[in-house]
Amino acid sequence: MLIGRKVLVKDEVNSTNDVAKALAVEGEPEGTVVTAARQTCGRGRTGRRWESPQGGLYLSVILRPELPAPDLTLFTVLSCLPVAQAMEEVCRVVPSIKWPNDVRVEGKKVAGILGEVCYRGGEPRFMVLGIGIDLNTDPAALTAPEAGSLREICKRDLDPERFLNVLLFRLDDMYARFMKGERELDLYARYSESIGRDVEVRLGDQRVRGRGMRLDADGALVLRSEDGMIYRATSVHDVVPLDRGQVRFEGGAQ
Repeated sequence: MLIGRKVLVKDEVNSTNDVAKALAVEGEPEGTVVTAARQTCGRGRTGRRWESPQGGLYLSVILRPELPAPDLTLFTVLSCLPVAQAMEEVCRVVPSIKWPNDVRVEGKKVAGILGEVCYRGGEPRFMVLGIGIDLNTDPAALTAPEAGSLREICKRDLDPERFLNVLLFRLDDMYARFMKGERELDLYARYSESIGRDVEVRLGDQRVRGRGMRLDADGALVLRSEDGMIYRATSVHDVVPLDRGQVRFEGGAQ
């Protein structure tokens, strides 16, 4: 087992991703995990603040895959899978994945993924995969209306050590297979809220309705519009649920 061979446990940090990146620069080996009980400056995609109160599980993993940038983006998107699988095994819930980086249960966001790649000379040097899970978080500490706590959903306290062990095992297995060329796109589609379902893409003032088709090789979501045009939504765009299981992409597609 590579991921989790070394786990550094912190009480409070500004960001587990920042701590892991600093360690990676100093030569910390691949697979090292940094966990914290609380983050004071946690962040999500596009620099958004990620609420990190006590009770959550916050971790970052140092990885050194010799892969091109598009593969690293796809890996980040697919990393929602081991998080969802750990929730199924430990929490006995039915999770879904909101592209590109959220895991949801009963319509509430309970986990998010942030992959950050550090480059040297235009080539990826290492990446840090950050995962935040509202495991035993007090719902009163979550101010975002779409956020939820697994403890509240499950109606019981959850064992963070067991959850972490299951998650790292699942993540390690997925990473090993990804490095061998396995992409698990069919498995991702089974958890996805948008593949095979009606979606709406906002392109500035224009809205395009269609059906989510698949993940592209770089993790982009490919959809076919009602008039047969093909669009790609990249990971810089937001996904917002609509009624009747539809999804809207705020931002655009390319």
